[in-house]
Amino acid sequence: MSSLDSELYWKIIKLLRFVKRNFFIIISVFAIFFISVKYVFPLFKGKSIEHVRVEVLTNNELKALKKYPNAFHLQVAQSKGITSPIKSRQEFEKNPGEYIGKFDLKKLKDTKYYDVPFLSHSLPYLKDDAYDFLNILGLRFHNRLNELGLRKYRFSISSVLRTTNDQKGLRKSNVNATPNNSSHYYGLTFDLAQTQFYESGKKEPVYSYRLRNLLLVELIKLQEQGKCYVLLENQTKCIHITVR
Repeated sequence: MSSLDSELYWKIIKLLRFVKRNFFIIISVFAIFFISVKYVFPLFKGKSIEHVRVEVLTNNELKALKKYPNAFHLQVAQSKGITSPIKSRQEFEKNPGEYIGKFDLKKLKDTKYYDVPFLSHSLPYLKDDAYDFLNILGLRFHNRLNELGLRKYRFSISSVLRTTNDQKGLRKSNVNATPNNSSHYYGLTFDLAQTQFYESGKKEPVYSYRLRNLLLVELIKLQEQGKCYVLLENQTKCIHITVR
């Protein structure tokens, strides 16, 4: 046996003796680490929504969410939004810069406040005012989550700026979609999924009526403050919002 092999041999022997003498200490350290990772560390992110009691919506709150029907949203969007609807995605994609500049559009991307999944029947764009409103809503929603000691959840956008062709295609699967006109043509209206949310840092959705109710209460407050109009659509399971 060479001197190097002999030195390595004795180092291994010493290590094994150390492990034997301190076996229970080593096991305890690993156990504490495992428990901390699984149960303690998540507490620093806040509580999970299923561990927090959230009040159901009152009758007055439910009435506020039905106060302004789709026809009213359309009227507001037409008067303040894009002057002429975009015909098709192909038309928009030929020269997106022209439409973005002409109509003061901003592109939506995933943020710490909201998630923008694949949109099958709309373009991820809104006018400046509606874009800014989304960030205001997100901030207020996160502030409320923080007050309750909850983790940061993001709401999910389900529909934004539609072309006239998008609306025709959507009519086949959405009974609420009007055949010839939509407030979604005008860049001030968007839909949020009612119960689909995302925990910050995770890709898997969280489905929660409790989170929905917290978000709806913030939207009702913003509606009362003259910032938006909100319609809770039961058939499509979305929250329909038009920015004032």
